[in-house]
Amino acid sequence: MSSAKVLYYHTSPISYHRFGQGAEVLVAFHGYDQTSAEYLYFEDVLSNHFTVIAIDFFWHGQSEWQEKRDFTEYDMKMIVVSIQREEHIEASRFSVCSFSIGARMARALVRSFPHRINYLILLSPPTFTFNTFLNFTTNNPIGLWAFKYFVKNNESLLAWVKRLNKLKVLNRSVYIFTSKFIGKKARMEKVYKTWYAQRKLSTNFTSFADVLNKHNIKTILIAGKNDSITPPAGMIKYIEQLKNGQVFLLNTKHELANAEIKAVFENLFHK
Repeated sequence: MSSAKVLYYHTSPISYHRFGQGAEVLVAFHGYDQTSAEYLYFEDVLSNHFTVIAIDFFWHGQSEWQEKRDFTEYDMKMIVVSIQREEHIEASRFSVCSFSIGARMARALVRSFPHRINYLILLSPPTFTFNTFLNFTTNNPIGLWAFKYFVKNNESLLAWVKRLNKLKVLNRSVYIFTSKFIGKKARMEKVYKTWYAQRKLSTNFTSFADVLNKHNIKTILIAGKNDSITPPAGMIKYIEQLKNGQVFLLNTKHELANAEIKAVFENLFHK
């Protein structure tokens, strides 16, 4: 396995993996509690078509946001530009791929370069409800206060999560994701730092669909039928309404490195 490279954006280290020798560039983002190394699983089916730049988001791998301000869409854009220069990559167009919560970075990058995007590949992206919940907990003063409180008092979080799910304030996917981190303060702190770093990357999905349609961006959704964390029903309807959308529904759960996704990549790009 190749080791990660590190680039400094201002004072913040950004780690990433590069592999492949294809003519087209693919910028990839992993999910929560993963690293860019997850994408090495697909090296054999992506390398001929793509040169892949898989980036570690903050508090994963060696990446950390050290600036005394919020991370923004412009920063996402400039990090990719900086890696492109560091790697001596010249590409007028490129593609973007993400797994799970990495979709927030992927959408930000597409918004920055809509005229240059060939493919947007979304692997098990968060539900619309989950996006709303994340925005509330990191941007709304009440939600942010509650988030900070439960990070410090995570032993009381489980009771509240169960209660809110029972009252149908939290849907099942948010409940399942949140429940995974109960009783582990270090993991709760990592969730908080990760979500907070993404808080300025929110998406207006109606406007985003207009961007995808206007620039005829090929948008591919690959999702699992048995995914309880990011159930795909709502996102399937969203993608199917796009002018250039395609859906692959697999017999999988919420996981990135699996053989069924690899088979889809092989079918699409290994020719």
